[in-house]
Amino acid sequence: MAQVEVDGLTINYDLQGEGEPLLLIPYLSADHACYAFQLPAYTQHFSCIALDLPGTGESDKPPARTRPRSTRTKSPAFSAPSASSRRTSQASPSAPR
Repeated sequence: MAQVEVDGLTINYDLQGEGEPLLLIPYLSADHACYAFQLPAYTQHFSCIALDLPGTGESDKPPARTRPRSTRTKSPAFSAPSASSRRTSQASPSAPR
C-alpha cells in the first residue's frame, strides 16, 4: 500500500484503475478492504483511492486527545425530550379577542 503523511499521521491507501478520481471512504471502523468486491467494477472507469482512516487498518492511530468522544456519551442534542418538557414547550392556544 502507498502511504501519505497527514498532520503527523501516516495514512495508508490503495490506488487502482485509471480515469477520474473516486475516493472510497470506509464506514465506521472498517478499512480499505471493505471495497474489495466493488473495486474490479469501479477500476474499469475510475482511478480509485481506497484509504484506511486514522486508527483503522494500517494507518496510524491519532493521539487520545484528538479521538472523537465515545458514542456512549449522552448528548442533549440526541436525547428524546421527557414528557414534562414536551408539555411545557407546547404553545397554548390563544383565546379569540
